[in-house]
Amino acid sequence: MKSIIAVLLLCFCVSTMNAQTKYTTDWESLKKHKVAPEWFADAKLGVYFHWGVYSVPAYGSEWYPRWMYVPDKKEGFGSTTYKYHEETYGRDFQYHDFIKEWKAENFSAKEWVDMFENMGAKFIGSIAEHHDGFSLWDSEVNEWNSAQMGPHINVVKAISDEVKKRDLKFMTTFHHGFHNLFYPKPESSYLRPSSRHIYAYENCEVPQDPKYRKLYCNMGYEEAEDLWLAKLNEVIDTYCPDYIWMDFGPRYIQDSYRKQFLANYFNKAAELGKEVVVNTKGDCFPTDIAVVNVERATMEDITSEVWITDFILGAAWSYNKFRRTAIQSEKAIRMLADVVSKNGVMLLSAGPKADGTIPIEQVKAMEGIGAWMRPYGEAIYETRPFVAYGEGTTILKRDPADEWNEYGRIKKNLDKLNAEDLRYTSKGNIVYAIQLGWNNEEPTRTLTTFADKAKNIKVKSVTVLGSNEKIKWKRTSKGLTVTQPKEKPAEADAALVYKIEVRK
Repeated sequence: MKSIIAVLLLCFCVSTMNAQTKYTTDWESLKKHKVAPEWFADAKLGVYFHWGVYSVPAYGSEWYPRWMYVPDKKEGFGSTTYKYHEETYGRDFQYHDFIKEWKAENFSAKEWVDMFENMGAKFIGSIAEHHDGFSLWDSEVNEWNSAQMGPHINVVKAISDEVKKRDLKFMTTFHHGFHNLFYPKPESSYLRPSSRHIYAYENCEVPQDPKYRKLYCNMGYEEAEDLWLAKLNEVIDTYCPDYIWMDFGPRYIQDSYRKQFLANYFNKAAELGKEVVVNTKGDCFPTDIAVVNVERATMEDITSEVWITDFILGAAWSYNKFRRTAIQSEKAIRMLADVVSKNGVMLLSAGPKADGTIPIEQVKAMEGIGAWMRPYGEAIYETRPFVAYGEGTTILKRDPADEWNEYGRIKKNLDKLNAEDLRYTSKGNIVYAIQLGWNNEEPTRTLTTFADKAKNIKVKSVTVLGSNEKIKWKRTSKGLTVTQPKEKPAEADAALVYKIEVRK
């Protein structure tokens, strides 16, 4: 009898817990969701890719399918795409004509995930859909997808299966909130006034044949929103990613749809016992529900909440055959140190070729990042900010003209971080002082934070990761003076790590 009562009590407790985790489409209910779970705060580095039909023309950027139809875009972003398309393919060649040319004959999910994991990424993802209306999973609600045409590959599933074989987290990215006004008509009254002058073009030459209506979004606003939500629900129900990355598009989606998406996602995750993440750009979602994203930027100082930023590995988000450059791995490491020191997470995006290979310059950049992360990753992974983010000569200040400046977004000078700059991270009784390069001019420096915000913290020892030399150090009224080892550790040109044991 006692055992029966115990079982009943257990069932009651489980059902009560499940009831408590049930989210409704109410902001107050959704705010019970934890914004950034520990796994996300620990991960620090992730990667995904921009790959799709737009990878076939490989010109400009992943916005090719938009700008190829905008003849009155005279200057600025995408201004040359219309002319390039006309001269290269002719005006009768439509975006959907590229689909059959996307064959992805060399695609290997295993090779990609191996490469991303070796770079040091702790969460790995696939783009699910960009602004072009072409889905990268086997969709029942959108026949325009990579499983049923083009390469005939369920890209989301292929990457998900590989990631889930490893001790990694899986993400998908959705840029499609903008698709419901991707080719807006003059009568599109749902466009916010502030966006009309930027995105609304009356002379777009998009095909009007009804069979292409979903691809080109030739539909009403409500129907487009229904499709937006249906696509998300498919991916949530089938794959339930650990992280759904969102572009700026949801700001144009009505609150009722956005709340329904969040409730569906959080409830599915709770059902599976997963802690999941969604991010916001600008005011797409409340910041007490979603992690703030400050694209290609950093913050001015340490934030109380975890945030994320994303950068491109190549010359553009998607592959551009005319711009074969990639991020310097040394710069990527320094930016990562800055981001992590301020309670951030960094996400990188690869730009594969249409054939399924990743350009060699991007491969080398990832190899360079991994070469540093393997011996020195302890200064990055699972760390938290110190009492100060760092010190140095490079000035990173807010730009008042920035669109998302309320979050402290900074882009200027981020790529100029150098050996005179230093960033702190911490883990338990260890403080990592990451010097952003090897200093050939002055091997000795004073960490002034230890005379200011950390003046009451006692230092027990100082070593340098990757070096067996005894490190000279001294505590003075000016701070903690340390000297580089005589022999340069491997990969120290990117960053040198002082490991400081303290008593707080």
